[in-house]
Amino acid sequence: MKKILGFFVLSALIWSSCDKIESPVNAVKYRYKDEVYGPAPTFVFADNIQKNVLLEEFTGHKCGFCPAATSLVNQLDSVLGDRLVTVAVHAGTLAEPKAAPYEADYNTVPGNLYWAQLQGGFNPCGRIDRNGSLSTFHYLDPGNPGAWQGLIQDAKNETPTAAVQIEAEFVSEDNVINIHTASQFNEDMAGNYALTVLLIESHIISAQLDYNASPSDILDYEHKHLLRDAVTQNMGNDLVSNPSAGSMITKSYTYPLRSGWQGNHMTVVAFITNKSTQEVVNATEFELP
Repeated sequence: MKKILGFFVLSALIWSSCDKIESPVNAVKYRYKDEVYGPAPTFVFADNIQKNVLLEEFTGHKCGFCPAATSLVNQLDSVLGDRLVTVAVHAGTLAEPKAAPYEADYNTVPGNLYWAQLQGGFNPCGRIDRNGSLSTFHYLDPGNPGAWQGLIQDAKNETPTAAVQIEAEFVSEDNVINIHTASQFNEDMAGNYALTVLLIESHIISAQLDYNASPSDILDYEHKHLLRDAVTQNMGNDLVSNPSAGSMITKSYTYPLRSGWQGNHMTVVAFITNKSTQEVVNATEFELP
């Protein structure tokens, strides 16, 4: 009887320990290696911050309607610059690897999670600052761009209450990216907030179906803003509760790149979310040279 009781006690301790180790919001996957790369930089609280907009564009290489929408997204991105933070999420049936020339696999664990949150999304569609709910998405209709571009403009014009700064460097000899972030709060804010850091890559050449092209199989299509991975947990790591005006929280990471990824084509994306609503408070990006 004592052995049985001891077994259950031991099992409870093991499971309790696992719960703590595998916390989905607090576990740091890629600790910054200050012992190798030196102390993290010092950030200065920024004045005149602006509200940037996160656009998650859901797409796929077998989506023949997607290139027209992507072209408009890229045009808007070129106009708004840093004010529009674009992440191309390849997910869903039309993003699955197929027979040549569509054997490339751009699916990711975070991307599949974001796709599942749409609860029936389709390509091309997008989330804008995750406003409404995680399942709220908008058809990126190239024939009616005002329907979704107006939402982006409205979000951009909101008064910013918080912001994120990024510094990052690609260490080619080690094939890692060192990422430093500073989340600042410009006013007292109630609630709990999380920080999400993503890696995206551009200048990726592979096949894309395009119904507006002839032939429709574009073999040298350039994929931009492609989600590669989450540096934090997929839905972010806990950042702060009830932040006060003037507060700043810094976080740093060392991320080892996978084979075939080009560090000088990477962009680091970071955004703060309200954990109650999951809406994006502010976002920013840092393009590596």
